[in-house]
Amino acid sequence: MKCVISGLRVIGFLSVMLLGTLSRAADRPTLIAGVWQNLTPPGVTMTADNHVFCQGLAIDPTHPSTLYLCVCAYDVSKGGLYKTTDGGGTWAKIGPLDEPIHIAIDPHNSNHLYCVDGVRGATLGFWVSNDGGKTWTMPEGFAKVTEPPVGTRDLYALAVDPTNFKHVLVSFHSPWRGTDNCGVLESHDGGSTWIVHDPPAGSAKGYGMAIFFLSNPATRQGDANTWLFTAQAGGFFRTTDAGATWSQVYPLQMTHGGNQLYRTKDGVLYSGGYQYPVRSTDNGASWQALKTGLVYSWYMGICGDGKNLYTACSNPKEPFFTSPEKDGLTWTAYEGGTQKFSAEPFEMAYDPANHILYSASWGEGLLALKVRRP
Repeated sequence: MKCVISGLRVIGFLSVMLLGTLSRAADRPTLIAGVWQNLTPPGVTMTADNHVFCQGLAIDPTHPSTLYLCVCAYDVSKGGLYKTTDGGGTWAKIGPLDEPIHIAIDPHNSNHLYCVDGVRGATLGFWVSNDGGKTWTMPEGFAKVTEPPVGTRDLYALAVDPTNFKHVLVSFHSPWRGTDNCGVLESHDGGSTWIVHDPPAGSAKGYGMAIFFLSNPATRQGDANTWLFTAQAGGFFRTTDAGATWSQVYPLQMTHGGNQLYRTKDGVLYSGGYQYPVRSTDNGASWQALKTGLVYSWYMGICGDGKNLYTACSNPKEPFFTSPEKDGLTWTAYEGGTQKFSAEPFEMAYDPANHILYSASWGEGLLALKVRRP
């Protein structure tokens, strides 16, 4: 099933400015090298009984003091999208989105953003901002393509082509109308028109699928038609022809909530997963579980700083784990396990200009680590 829908419907929203303002004069928080510190926006309380969680995280590549944090909540009024322009010193809640899951920033225009919203609330779907998150629009093409037979706007994941910000993939949380599975939508024009791609043959029913580009110009791996689809039932699937055909490349599922894909400068891929994180040395054509030094659990976020890799699991009272990027097979507790946490990272991001690693960690909040440098 393939179709193309065009048009644009603009829904103007004024930003909702809460929890203070974005002060240009404020200083970055003081971070201690080697110690994870909590930078969660004031007023965002994360405890086991209030069901408020961190989700996606993004750093502006041209202004690394600007970060966006997605917060979800069973009571959607407590969720939303938060922005800081001083590295977490001050925060503002921006826009009307109830349950933002992932956000992407145009590397050539800091004001141009995409965000996917899903799971619950009244703002499910694909959204675009051209003013740094103050106002958002849902493209008319997206609104129309998600009418039957797709029949849902409940999104889960967002992927942007590393060579073309207008080339976008989204995957879903809910099954499509009349089915027990869901596929992928693809846009080549920033969301104005969409192509519908059916689910990979062999992927099993389940709520929540993730999608990634497997293209890396720096190492000449893959291209715009090479993708990875990960499911909560059925495993990992890979295509090299933009979804026309798929191959199962790993049998175990991703973690509920999603998984992160990280590529080292040498082109080795790492992903979260069920039981253990996984590694691929052939651009996603095959994967191996990473067990040495890690505990049996669920893993989502995984990231590196160019020298070391970092991840954490869903078991409470566990540390972050680390491995040299040149190795990636043997892991140890970060700083000897001196800090323990209650939840795994949903998504991580690294600021190379200031050597800061950020972790949007489910029920922990936004954590920041000043990385020790030699």
